[in-house]
Amino acid sequence: MIVRTYTDEGRSGLSIHRRDGLIELLDDVRSGRADFDHILVYDVSRWGRFQDTDEGAYHEFTCRQAGIKVCYCAEQFDNDGSVIASIVKNLKRVMAAEYSRELSVKVHAGACRVASLGFKQGGPAGYGLQRELIDESGCSRGILLKGERKHLQTDRVVIRPGTENEQRIVARIFREFAVHRRSRESIVRWLNSERVPNHRGTPWSHAMVRQVLSNEAYIGNSVYNRSSCRLKQVRKQNPPEQWIRATGLFEPIVDKSIFQKAQRLLNEREGRWSNEWLLEKLRETLAVNGKLSASILAATENMPSAALYAYRFGSLRAAFRRVGYVDPERSYDYADGRKESEAELSRQVEALVAHITARGVTAVFDAEAGVMTVAGKLAISVRTARYYVGRCHAPCWLVHRRTIEPAGLILALRLDQKTNREVVDYFLLPLSEMAKHVIGLTATSRSRFARYCCHTMDDVVRAIMEKVAALLT
Repeated sequence: MIVRTYTDEGRSGLSIHRRDGLIELLDDVRSGRADFDHILVYDVSRWGRFQDTDEGAYHEFTCRQAGIKVCYCAEQFDNDGSVIASIVKNLKRVMAAEYSRELSVKVHAGACRVASLGFKQGGPAGYGLQRELIDESGCSRGILLKGERKHLQTDRVVIRPGTENEQRIVARIFREFAVHRRSRESIVRWLNSERVPNHRGTPWSHAMVRQVLSNEAYIGNSVYNRSSCRLKQVRKQNPPEQWIRATGLFEPIVDKSIFQKAQRLLNEREGRWSNEWLLEKLRETLAVNGKLSASILAATENMPSAALYAYRFGSLRAAFRRVGYVDPERSYDYADGRKESEAELSRQVEALVAHITARGVTAVFDAEAGVMTVAGKLAISVRTARYYVGRCHAPCWLVHRRTIEPAGLILALRLDQKTNREVVDYFLLPLSEMAKHVIGLTATSRSRFARYCCHTMDDVVRAIMEKVAALLT
């Protein structure tokens, strides 16, 4: 009798990440909730096409260790632990991994060929550009909006210039940088002060301006394979000789001579920014302002970004220390206690999952995404709300929202005022309440978020179970 089915439809088998069905199965087996004594698996490759073949064997061993037998339905051997079965299973795992490697090579070769013809291979178009859908005969099917994708295999996507206003902004960015020699930080301040919207609907950043200045699409070219991430491994930058470039796809938005000048300036500036030079710029800024902060760096002309200092020296605080500056007015308890608060978050989530599963409902937490899925339907994004003294010394707890939030609910764990490390209470907030990137919770009952407050974990579990019941009905 089939008592339960675990599926991962449309998910990659290269890793267990986002395979909610397999994760739930293993969680049921480990916790003793499994109400079955056999697991029917179609074939050996259904565990996954892991590049480390021991990973699939480990998952099968986990089930056997719990006293549950694994039966393969489409294999020609009996999974009885014999030498023959062990050899064949290992061979099948190697073949499954090799299938993914071969398929990766074929897909990459096909993508390179399509890119060489001038068609776009996924991803957003970028500021001042838009995606146009064309059919197999080259006739336009219209402009694709944000989030829209092609649905026919014979259709293709090409890049076209965006609106006239966006084209003017792009051309002005290049002129300011290449002709008037304005720094990227100055350009960022100009764009944000004039409230120029970008393609993401967020304020402009140093990285966004860098991306615009280095994008060959503004001179009518398409470049593919600048970086690669094969088989879900670490992304790496490819040498220029491996890039796939298609030229002359449309009329350039930016004059080619200005674009080339901008590339030379980018290479010159980034090439001379050694650690010693960066520290010397910090000393000069400290001598002029008497103190250092991220906002001071952003407001200083021809000053590298705070993000670059954090990347080079481990943190902005470490960079300030290298030039002998320690902010006497700023507390770094948050930075020092981050690991402890993250450990407390993990303990709280584990306890919450245990409470929910004790009620007979599945709960799986994806630590990388920070999302807990309850009953396979309700997704809750888990955040910590850290104490912060705002303007006029009013205490509040900040909750940050991601640019793309994967869940409809946010569970904010409010930390204590003294150490910012222990959980005081909980707020189960609908995503609709977080229209801004950051919201501030307060301890008063007059706050509009007070009705979402759960004083204990039992209150959180009760609120979650009510929402699960509403979804199931």
